[in-house]
Amino acid sequence: MDPLTLALAAHVPAAARGDRDAFAHLVDGTRSVVGSIALAIVRDAELARDVAQEVFLAAWRDLGSLRDPHSLLPWLRQMTRHRAYHVLRTERRRARRVTTQDTEQLLAMALDPRPHAGAAMLADEERQLFEAVFDELPDAAREVVTLYYREGESTAHVADLLGLSEANVRQRLTRARTKLRGSLLERFGSAARRTAPDATLTTAVLTALAVGAPTLASATTLPTASTATASGLVPALFAKLLAIGGGALLGAAGGIAGVLFGTRQLKRQARFPEELHALRRFERTSVGLVLVAAAIFPISWQLTHQPWSQVATFAAFLAGLGGLHLLWLPRILRARRELEAAEDPVRAARARARERRLAVLGWTLGILSGTAGLVAGLLLSAR
Repeated sequence: MDPLTLALAAHVPAAARGDRDAFAHLVDGTRSVVGSIALAIVRDAELARDVAQEVFLAAWRDLGSLRDPHSLLPWLRQMTRHRAYHVLRTERRRARRVTTQDTEQLLAMALDPRPHAGAAMLADEERQLFEAVFDELPDAAREVVTLYYREGESTAHVADLLGLSEANVRQRLTRARTKLRGSLLERFGSAARRTAPDATLTTAVLTALAVGAPTLASATTLPTASTATASGLVPALFAKLLAIGGGALLGAAGGIAGVLFGTRQLKRQARFPEELHALRRFERTSVGLVLVAAAIFPISWQLTHQPWSQVATFAAFLAGLGGLHLLWLPRILRARRELEAAEDPVRAARARARERRLAVLGWTLGILSGTAGLVAGLLLSAR
């Protein structure tokens, strides 16, 4: 077994127990291979960095499920490829043809004297370079070539990171050199080294754990303002959560308004102090359920990036809401309804029939609007 695998395996048990220092060692030792695999698939350095960060956050969450610590590298490689292809499919759905307006915007960026404009143009040039190189290379060579230039042109280290023999690595490099002209390969090597994941990726991952990613440790340490600002992670996380959770927030506002409106009339009609007190508890519980569901929607999406998590959350929310309205609320209103039936059976029967019609209408509209919001949210989050 190679020394790298042994060195990484030594930190896995502690990291699985929630030791962030141990996990930082794992990120430092594998960020190059994770970032290179991601780049070979998505062909965009910034996007590859995002993929790498998401992979490490998922690894932190699921590290306890890794039975053999020596399998860390193949586990991370598989996870990276899966996540990168998912991101690539999402990006392709967003892709569109360059219009005249787009061309004008690119020209304006090129002429913009501000520093960020130059950086944007450089990033665009790098994307075009990566596209040109990866289009010429077979799938088996892309990861090898990228990692080769990022690892000091060491075929032995590339072989260890990718789980290949050194002879296999050299063979793939030879094939790549025959397909690419020298100047293009040199430019690619420079770009690959320039965009290689460094210590800032490790800092970003650890900061993400501190500001809200799932953790196995019992306590968390918040990052300093300077660290969070320097990494740019807090604004990025906030923007992502806002984009994903915007629909949930709007849904929560509508849900709370519906709860307050529905219980308002019931509280006015209350005929016993106990009934009024129970209705107020019912109201608070319903509002709490709406808020919890609104919070879980964006969190579950961030953790899984799978539509089933949103569907499951929505189904659980409906089940909870159904339990409140179909089981608890009738018990609260039982005494009043029995009294009304004794006072005027005909009027009470009409009132109950009207309530049932309104309940059916309310549930139908609620489920339809909720489903529409769920579908819209999934479509927006996939863009």
